[in-house]
Amino acid sequence: MHISCSARKEWQYHIKDWLDFFRSHAKIHSNFQFQYKDIDYAFGQVEENTHLSGGRIADCINLTRVDIYWLYDNGIGIKLPLSNKFISDKQYKESKPFLKQYHRKGNAIITATDKLAKYIKNDFPDYQIEASCIQDIVDTKKLEQKISLGVYDTVVLPIHMNDDVKFLKRIKDKEKIRLFLNVECSYSCPKKICYGTTSKINVGEKEQKEFKCSFWDFGMERTFHKDHIDWNNFYFDKAKFDKIGFTKYKLLPSWEHQQRTVTMYKKNRKLLNLANNK
Repeated sequence: MHISCSARKEWQYHIKDWLDFFRSHAKIHSNFQFQYKDIDYAFGQVEENTHLSGGRIADCINLTRVDIYWLYDNGIGIKLPLSNKFISDKQYKESKPFLKQYHRKGNAIITATDKLAKYIKNDFPDYQIEASCIQDIVDTKKLEQKISLGVYDTVVLPIHMNDDVKFLKRIKDKEKIRLFLNVECSYSCPKKICYGTTSKINVGEKEQKEFKCSFWDFGMERTFHKDHIDWNNFYFDKAKFDKIGFTKYKLLPSWEHQQRTVTMYKKNRKLLNLANNK
């Protein structure tokens, strides 16, 4: 198995301690255990900044140089979340020194656009390229088109696709697919507008000053609510996906402030109503 672990932590935490937390939490709350050798990547914001960053606002440091060298020394690569949706040719050119710094076999890039994936694959061939879940690949035709491009080594499916077992079984290139092992708020999000607003902030668009959420800012209802589930300690049944033929997985932090799973509870609709009435 290949476990890709989020390194979205405060910089003061050493990556070893963070990964040990992941391993212990999974052991206690799920039916699988893993070792360092099972981790292919840790992904998060490094010390240097770039317009290519997406997903999260690039105003923090998750992985320090100390973390990165520990990962390298233990055979674990870093995966750079460069999933910005609005990158110009000029901004890509300006980001080349950044890309060169981390360009080595064993490291990877997450992208949200085919254009950026093609640029990086051509200019920095040692990176493994991963299609972000932001690309919202939810049907067989789109998945096969994505794989046929020949630039993606891995495709990450949106979290909710874990529930579509019939679709998962139909996938031919299962070795190219990465599935989520646990959840965050996007699992039940009706319209992932946060990705777009975050991308605009990271490229410096003056008109876009604040992160926006479809739930908190626009009052859109979640696609489903399951209040009986403790989402912070929830894991999918990895053994089921193993039997289908999947080997690559993505693991998120279980901390509420990272994953915002509070929005997955119907009872929190009251919080939104209170906020809108202030």
